[in-house]
Amino acid sequence: MASQNTTEFLDLGGQWRLEGNGANGAALACDATVPGDVHSALFAAGLIPDPYWGRNERDVQWVAQRDWTFSREFDLADNFLAHASVILRLEDCDTFATVLVNDQAVGETHDRFMRWDFDVRDALRPGRNEIRLVFASAWRRGDELAAGRPPHPMSNFETAWFNNGAFIRKPACHRGWDWGLAQMTAGPCGTVALIASDGGRIDSVRCRQTFSDDLSHCTLAVRVEYEGGREVESVLEIDDPPLWWPNGQGEQRLVEIAVRDDGRVELLPADEAGRPAAPSPAEGSRRLRIGLRKLELDTADGAVCFKVNNRPVFMKGANWIPCDAFDARQTPARYRDLLESAAAANMNMVRLWGGGQYEKDSFYDLCDELGLLVWHDQMFSCAVYPADDAFLADVRDETDYQLRRLQHHPCIALWCGDNECVGAARGWFGDIIGKANRPLYIEETKVRLATQEEASLQADPTRRFWPSSPCAGVADFGHDAWHDDSRGDMHNWTVWHENAPFDHYRDYRPRFCSEFGFQSFPSREVAETFCDLDPAAPLSDNEDFEWHQKNLGGNRRIRETMARLFRPPRDALEMLYLSQVQQALAIKTAVEAWRTLRPHCMGTLYWQLNDLWPVSSWSSLEYGGKWKHLHHHARRFFAPVALVAKPSEDGAALEFWALNDTAEAVEATATVRTFGFDGTLFETQSLSASLPPGTALCLGSRPLTAYGDEETRKERFLDLALVAESSDGQSTPHIHRNDWFFAPFKESPVAEARITADVSGRRVTLSADRPAFFVWADVPGVRGEFDDNSFTLLPGEPRTIEFRPADDTPATLPEVTVSALR
Repeated sequence: MASQNTTEFLDLGGQWRLEGNGANGAALACDATVPGDVHSALFAAGLIPDPYWGRNERDVQWVAQRDWTFSREFDLADNFLAHASVILRLEDCDTFATVLVNDQAVGETHDRFMRWDFDVRDALRPGRNEIRLVFASAWRRGDELAAGRPPHPMSNFETAWFNNGAFIRKPACHRGWDWGLAQMTAGPCGTVALIASDGGRIDSVRCRQTFSDDLSHCTLAVRVEYEGGREVESVLEIDDPPLWWPNGQGEQRLVEIAVRDDGRVELLPADEAGRPAAPSPAEGSRRLRIGLRKLELDTADGAVCFKVNNRPVFMKGANWIPCDAFDARQTPARYRDLLESAAAANMNMVRLWGGGQYEKDSFYDLCDELGLLVWHDQMFSCAVYPADDAFLADVRDETDYQLRRLQHHPCIALWCGDNECVGAARGWFGDIIGKANRPLYIEETKVRLATQEEASLQADPTRRFWPSSPCAGVADFGHDAWHDDSRGDMHNWTVWHENAPFDHYRDYRPRFCSEFGFQSFPSREVAETFCDLDPAAPLSDNEDFEWHQKNLGGNRRIRETMARLFRPPRDALEMLYLSQVQQALAIKTAVEAWRTLRPHCMGTLYWQLNDLWPVSSWSSLEYGGKWKHLHHHARRFFAPVALVAKPSEDGAALEFWALNDTAEAVEATATVRTFGFDGTLFETQSLSASLPPGTALCLGSRPLTAYGDEETRKERFLDLALVAESSDGQSTPHIHRNDWFFAPFKESPVAEARITADVSGRRVTLSADRPAFFVWADVPGVRGEFDDNSFTLLPGEPRTIEFRPADDTPATLPEVTVSALR
């Protein structure tokens, strides 16, 4: 018998074999990579067309209606089976799998969000073994589970052919969403491994931090939980703890703890940058990278205010959806690219949306590293879910597992019960649920949320449980948090869904807006990955392009808004460009207005950060990571120190606000210049103020009539600049640029500027003979971003920007194209 408390781990990932039946019933077989999914394997083998190209999405729906088998052989040494226990571990197993080892059934899975451990010691043998995972169609299983029960509807989008998603525990967006394709994937999407041990194996580690009032001391309690239920708790006392801060508020200091298999806990030393520097501890122990920080959520009087290390922090960010529709493509490199782009745009929070998935470990590790707090929905979205005993048991189990798995991450700010399910229970679905069923659905939703809250607080008592997003902070089923901005978090969709003017955002005073958005078309570069694009032909005539719009009426709303703001585009390429400009204007209008409401409003998270396939959507990062105009504007409108203009409440004046989200006081000097669209400078105004930490301050206002009558104002615009220095003069000055337009561009004498581009290495100096707006530089075919883009370029004031490549790029850029508003 092996020595006590030893553990061996055998990763069964790698090359497997996939077998099933094709669309015509004929047998199919191909190699498959695990972790991975059926669709990725079939596509790699050339057995299905690219689901992202054209309208292929509809032609591969048969894949989700079939059963599929993954299998492989592996060898075991005699001493592996000498251990007292051998389990087979499956993580992110999607979703209904029968597990066979050497033709012996050892268990079944039915929930993507649980970890599954099966005792397989008696089924294994020395030498060659075989494992098979037989995945039943989740589509079919969902229909079977729904049979004979009241309907439990989920938001039904154009691509959602499958309508019983509420009965199965897998990512809701797999059935299609209003930005995503419908591909009901299946497969071993996470770890498949054998773990052999002799008792005493560590199952999970939970950390709890408490601080002295002045943060000079931290008590770190570490609870080690073993298989079989045994627990050991150790306490570390830490003086002058290295604090972890959100992005823009301070350093992301991380430390590492080593947990020995006997329960002893050790704080490992760190290098000067706060990164772990110690060697790996002995086999069988655990290492956790954590951040020491105090986090509170203030909800007094309807507020939603996150306090980190005793400091109220205004949350700036966006909503996260899965980074790809197929698990095999959800790589650490993709996570890093997207999350580094979020941090580069001055974001300090992402909301992990409840229709997706509990993310892979690398997501949370990166958020820890980058200082991105996570508003974490649990995986329920836009649906009425059942509340029978079996379903609630799964809810408890998956909540317990996921929160114990993730609880140590400093990035996680709160656990939220679901996305928009309160609205679903209150009657989104009209005739589908009927008045007679509404009390049932409200009660089921209350019971489910109560189950989640109980399980969440038991698994992780260090964080608040927020029932639903949006909500008033309690399970208030009479509260319309889409339109009532008085308390809790708000989802504001009036501008997009009701096609209201952008100015309508200023009519709201949210306490925390966790969803709002406006769509755009993709860039030419991304559009050409899914359709043949003819610049001379109307986009509306391109059926493949139109297929990649999943929100009913979305393209119409984009075009109608464009007609209100701009002159008609000359071709399809200009329409793509203008759609991204107006998207940036929409979100800029909302964020700037709501940042001035601080401390009444303490957070804005726009919908959405990323895409999971190439599509027209609300994202600021296109599929593949390319920055849209919106993301460059987000870098400016989320800047820690900023200058914005907005109309007074009566609309008769223009106010100038300075924003300071930093922890230090700054001396701010603002310059407001009035230009004509031909470049004539009419007036320069100076404003100054001392800005305390964490404030929004009105520097002054001017009547609109000071800029001329209504017709005169159409011929002018404002250039805003702010320079802010710390009171002690020690920090690098903050410099912020902005602008203000008095009328829609089509009503102003905007003329096409002649722009010259002088390229020197990776630097480009742009000059214009007249004001140019939303100037956009691009390097076709080269992955990367300029350090500034989509800005106003004034005559006599050249702007130098630098290209930052994502991959190896020639020292001199091969080609630079420049676009601007006309």
